[in-house]
Amino acid sequence: SSRGKERKSRKSIFGNNPGRLSPGESAALAKASGKGPFDGMRQTCEDPCSPYNSPASLSAIIRTPKCYHISSLNENAAKRLCRRYSQKLIQHTTCQLLRTYPAATRIDSSNPHPLIFWLHGVQLVALNYQTDDLSLQLNAAMFEANGGCGYVLKPPVLWDKNCSMYQQFCPLERDLDNKEPAIYSLTIVSGQNVCPSNSTGSPCIEIDVLGMPLDSCHFRTKPIHRNTLNPMWNEQFLFRVHFEDLVFLRFAVVENNSSAVTAQRIIPLKALKRGYRHVQLHNLHNEALEISSLFINSRRMEESPSGNTLPASVLFSTGERKAAATYKVTIHGIPGPEPFTVFNVSGETTAAQLLQQLLATIKGTESCAGDYFLMEEKSFISKEKSECRKPPFQRVIGAEEGLVQLLNSWFPEEGYVGRIVFKTREENLNEKNIFQEAKEDAAISSEDDSFFVQVHDVSPEQPRTVIKAPRFSTAQDVIQQTLCKAKYSYSILSNPNPSDYVLLEEVTKEPANKKSSTSKPSQRILSDQECVFQAQNKWKGAGKFILKLKEQVQAARDDKRKGISFTSELKKLTKSSKQYRGFISPPLQVLPDSPQGKDERSACSLTFSDVME
Repeated sequence: SSRGKERKSRKSIFGNNPGRLSPGESAALAKASGKGPFDGMRQTCEDPCSPYNSPASLSAIIRTPKCYHISSLNENAAKRLCRRYSQKLIQHTTCQLLRTYPAATRIDSSNPHPLIFWLHGVQLVALNYQTDDLSLQLNAAMFEANGGCGYVLKPPVLWDKNCSMYQQFCPLERDLDNKEPAIYSLTIVSGQNVCPSNSTGSPCIEIDVLGMPLDSCHFRTKPIHRNTLNPMWNEQFLFRVHFEDLVFLRFAVVENNSSAVTAQRIIPLKALKRGYRHVQLHNLHNEALEISSLFINSRRMEESPSGNTLPASVLFSTGERKAAATYKVTIHGIPGPEPFTVFNVSGETTAAQLLQQLLATIKGTESCAGDYFLMEEKSFISKEKSECRKPPFQRVIGAEEGLVQLLNSWFPEEGYVGRIVFKTREENLNEKNIFQEAKEDAAISSEDDSFFVQVHDVSPEQPRTVIKAPRFSTAQDVIQQTLCKAKYSYSILSNPNPSDYVLLEEVTKEPANKKSSTSKPSQRILSDQECVFQAQNKWKGAGKFILKLKEQVQAARDDKRKGISFTSELKKLTKSSKQYRGFISPPLQVLPDSPQGKDERSACSLTFSDVME
């Protein structure tokens, strides 16, 4: 029957037979040879004068030769076209409109993924708007960059004949030889109220890079337990992108315990600005959450082609489009009330062109343009406060050096920040002289005006430490520097105030008599404002400084006083007992060089008399 023949012709849309006649074609052409309509169509395709003589043309398959015709395909048919005729489909959509719609089997009103159709140049992708899923969120992000006007220009590789990869681009290809991808660095720093409905959850962030299969990837941060108000992740991710024009970044806040998505946001990669940014989050219905956001840091690193490889951004773009792209460059040190000025430059702008543009804004610099130049300055960031700060690295930027390439060569992850400074030859010469003098003065002062001091009993984990201090340092200065350098134990953490400590000086003098090998060390407490260097220079023997708590010193003094009073009481009792009994004990023979004192001799006499009794 005629209906059966029509069904067969519909199935041949993906085969070798062209299919049904177009509306503008005469039906007599098919019956001219006395055969069926398919034989007549085969003759038409073989006719060199026919508009359908090229079997490689996809228009001959889907039968829409007129520019005002539009073809509608369901998602299954469109996917088969993308797999079988990828490049032919892209060629067809350069001059024909094509529409896809969800398959009839989606009884739950779900949506197909529209990105695969956009990559093949399909202009209209119909979706079920009653379902708020990933496809609808991606569709909203596609038209969000230009204010939601409903029209977005396709990438040049899909329509511009001046593009290097025109009619050679296959989105489903997983191996792109001789094409160096761009490297992106994305750091999830923190979040603010990421789960508005749950304040005690354990959120983590899932990042999806949505693009062609070669560029797609997935990342996930670690969960932050029971903190949705201000979680801190500070995790960095690196990914490669070949085709940057149709790549989207999806941020999803996921509850770690239930894997439920509480907030999300999808943005085009080309709309993401470099540097530190706040990304406002949306709910599952794609409505903006006013107080929910993610704090991120992103940057694009310049490709490093090697051998025969070329940057993918050059191959997928045209020279005119690349030249029209603008970038913002911040220049410091320009005369005026502001500390810096922002200039708009293109990808091909050199340092000499920017300097000429800069001098045009400053009055009185046209005649002596050779006295000015641009300098690159890299300041190193010290992670620890006690670490010595390094001087910044400076170099003169070449006249033909590209500014965008210079900005992309900076890597803050390596521990430095860079900037471009406007300088004059005279200022540069004066700074060099001042820096050299300061360096020499610092070297001299470091050798003459400082000394080393060793402090003992700092903490149980660190019995001693050596510090380098200025010569005019007082005892409190040395104590403060010692506590900063020490490995903190429980005792120091409970008493972090330097005024609670004292320095105990202990000096062992050399014995006057060479026969005696032992000598008693003398101890004294340094006052808070006493110079440690002068005290150390007065030593005539072995000495050391001991860190003590004031409470410990006071307790030792009290114990000593109690010991002396106890000895004197014993002495009185001994005398009274001797007078009462009328017995006098013989005196003890004590060596003249013995270090025993009177109190000790009295104690010994008491012990001996008791033994005799």
